[in-house]
Amino acid sequence: MSAQLCTPSSPALPSVSRDRAPSIPMPGAAPSVEPAALRSGFFAKLIAAFRKRRNEARLRRLAADLDEHMLKDLGAPRWLMNEAAVKRDLARLRDADYLRW
Repeated sequence: MSAQLCTPSSPALPSVSRDRAPSIPMPGAAPSVEPAALRSGFFAKLIAAFRKRRNEARLRRLAADLDEHMLKDLGAPRWLMNEAAVKRDLARLRDADYLRW
């Protein structure tokens, strides 16, 4: 959309039809038995839990400088907005002594 006219604008790049064959054929991936066995195993659950925790920590770091209203505008999860508010309030209480003198 054009910002001035509020009308749809033409795309920057011409669209490529998907029915054409690719110029370089893609090699077919050989089926592997190992990933199927790992998906339901203990190691896969451990990796999934690690990834979930890492992603949540990444979200917490990104939300450290944003207030609740900005997080809400971005569509952040409710738990992240609550944690950011609590962390900011605790930091304000912790640093209150520096503001007195």
